Amino acid sequence: MTPTRRTFLKSLSLGSGGLLLSPLVRQLAAEVTGSPEAFPQRFVFLVKSSGLTPAAITPKTLLDKKPVAATPLVASLKDHALPDSLKALEPFKDQLGIVQGFSGKMCLAGHTSYFGAMGVHASPSETSSGNPLRATIDTRLSSRQPSPFGHVGLALRGRAVGGAGDPIPQGTIYPGLSALAAGRELPFQASPDQAYDQLFGSALGSAQGRKRYDLESGMLDFLSDDIRRLQKEVTAPEQDKLNHYLLAFEELQERRKKLATMQEVIKNGAPELTDTFASELGTDRLESHFTLAASCLITGLSNGVTIRMDNLEHVYRGLGLTEQNVHAIGHGTGSNGKSSEECRDVIRSYHIKLMAGLAAKLGSVPEGDGTMLDNTMIVYLSDAGEAHHGALHEWPFLVLGGCGGRLNIPGNYIRMPDYGNPGHGTIGNFYTSILNAYGDPIEHFGDPDFELEREGLPQRGPVSSLII
Repeated sequence: MTPTRRTFLKSLSLGSGGLLLSPLVRQLAAEVTGSPEAFPQRFVFLVKSSGLTPAAITPKTLLDKKPVAATPLVASLKDHALPDSLKALEPFKDQLGIVQGFSGKMCLAGHTSYFGAMGVHASPSETSSGNPLRATIDTRLSSRQPSPFGHVGLALRGRAVGGAGDPIPQGTIYPGLSALAAGRELPFQASPDQAYDQLFGSALGSAQGRKRYDLESGMLDFLSDDIRRLQKEVTAPEQDKLNHYLLAFEELQERRKKLATMQEVIKNGAPELTDTFASELGTDRLESHFTLAASCLITGLSNGVTIRMDNLEHVYRGLGLTEQNVHAIGHGTGSNGKSSEECRDVIRSYHIKLMAGLAAKLGSVPEGDGTMLDNTMIVYLSDAGEAHHGALHEWPFLVLGGCGGRLNIPGNYIRMPDYGNPGHGTIGNFYTSILNAYGDPIEHFGDPDFELEREGLPQRGPVSSLII
């Protein structure tokens, strides 16, 4: 009897790369069921410092629009031009959501809210992140989508406040941003090559030198061989998907070679060259983290990634902003002939370009009747809310991706009623809505805003209009 596709997938046995490729096999099996709910959902959180100015991410034609009564304002983005700094997202306009008006007054206001930005609670002070009170929204979402590496943290810089003495952080750091559970902070990898080593068993510039390089190359070769062998045994649609997986591994191999070359230049080059290279390294490292994030998601090694985009001490020399760090720019100081606002636009445009690049990679991978991007939610926010010194009366978000068809966010501009008005919601309401949409029926996520509740404005539960 000729084996069916379903039987084949159930009995499929892989060789040396079986452990790493098992997420792919599960994904192909999900396609056999024909159920969209069977596809894994992916969650990416991109967290910047120095606030995310609401007006800077709002289409000009919507700047003066306000909600009517207690009902959120919802406008289709297809009818409005995106701000200049969001132009890289134009190809994804139907999967872009601009979310405004949620507040976070229960969190620490100022330069940063530490764990509060995604855990919805106050930190002890600006100089202390304290202990997280709960799993933050990023890790809680991905915990329901098991993967070999769980939730992955990648960071350009560490804690929002401080760190000036360490211009290029290395290894594992704890930025006080994301948590796996109460009292259990998520570790972030600041070094892309070490992250590569941890995630894919291959690193560059290690103490073992060429011997380790050859061993690690052999491992990737084995994985590539498994993919090529599997391509011969599955139908055309799966062959196309496997080709994307093969390209993901090959891209990692190419990135690895580049990192090796760069490390030799840093080690052996003159001090002047080293300083120049280190100046460019910030943007190189961030771009490397985005490459790693895409590969983790595509291969199924992780369904959740959080990237710490920068901190207040970071100087964007790679963007031509050599004179001032993010902190000074946030306080109104210009850099290299650009005003403070122009500098913020340059940095934001760069972040959005990276965000769009990640979306493009995920959008190129077929999944069911759509792509991986359809089953992904990428969230861009600041740990300081709406300003460099966030008062937290509102906390802007950009949401990109199809969100698994579970939320009424993609393709829309959404503004909640202003703080203190009926119908206003907090980031706790926003996160509660997302969790409920993804099958986590929590009553309320995070601490409520007791001041609003004393005024007779309940701040618990999801925003039903956000959920499909």
